[in-house]
Amino acid sequence: MAAYLAQITVSDVLDDEARAGMADALHAQDSYAIAERGVTFVVLGEAPDLAVASAAAHQHAAEILDGFTYEVDVTEVP
Repeated sequence: MAAYLAQITVSDVLDDEARAGMADALHAQDSYAIAERGVTFVVLGEAPDLAVASAAAHQHAAEILDGFTYEVDVTEVP
């Protein structure tokens, strides 16, 4: 299986405690990026192909981030 990287960006402005809780719930890497458009969490995973990885990342984000505005971008790790 190939490795994939999901960047999940949450548009809502979050405090430190909320960001830490989201990172933990998403099983994100230890660091996250804060930018004008929101907070981006990095989540690694494995899947047979990009379509499956993308579907899984979107479903995972939807389950965890219900009620928040977010974007998911999935790429294959070289």
